[in-house]
Amino acid sequence: MISKYRLAVCVVLGVVLCVSFAGRSAAQEIKNTSYVAPDKTRVLQHSIVVPATRQQLWEAFTTTEGVKTWAVPVASIDFRVGGIWETSYSRTGSIGAPGNIKNKFLSYVPLRMIAMQAINAPPTFQHPEVLAEIFSVVEFEELGPQSVRVTSSMVGFKNTEAHDVVYRFFDSGNAATLRSLYQRFVSGPVDWTRSQLGRD
Repeated sequence: MISKYRLAVCVVLGVVLCVSFAGRSAAQEIKNTSYVAPDKTRVLQHSIVVPATRQQLWEAFTTTEGVKTWAVPVASIDFRVGGIWETSYSRTGSIGAPGNIKNKFLSYVPLRMIAMQAINAPPTFQHPEVLAEIFSVVEFEELGPQSVRVTSSMVGFKNTEAHDVVYRFFDSGNAATLRSLYQRFVSGPVDWTRSQLGRD
């Protein structure tokens, strides 16, 4: 059973959303372009084309209200270098709780790129020590007026057993996260009072 922890992305993108999409179009398909870096570390990379503008996607990643429309029912996004992305998948959760997911913003290029690193994971997350050695980059490439390729890259995976476990976890998790982002712009914001994605 897949855990519901997702690293951002954003993501960043760390907790997995278990969502099933029937009849996907080509635009919904996730592309896995993972590769080995020159220093022999691995880059886990996925992308999807989202029917939205870069401004809309930027707000979905950098504002508290934007993140709540697709990722989690509880969020606090302090978007600045050194600021914290804090979230909870519990509908009854609260900001500041010890088990919350926290990512630190490392850098960004407005409307084009966000880099983050996880600094706090839930107690059930395997090998949390690996998170200090990897970081995430989300890129937004405009393809048309309402078409943006969103690429999520997790950088720094070494060839160790612990890194392998975390790599496999995010290989499926980040793909599911991107599909959730896509669905937000196809079907509208998530209604967390009705969705099964948020936990009590």
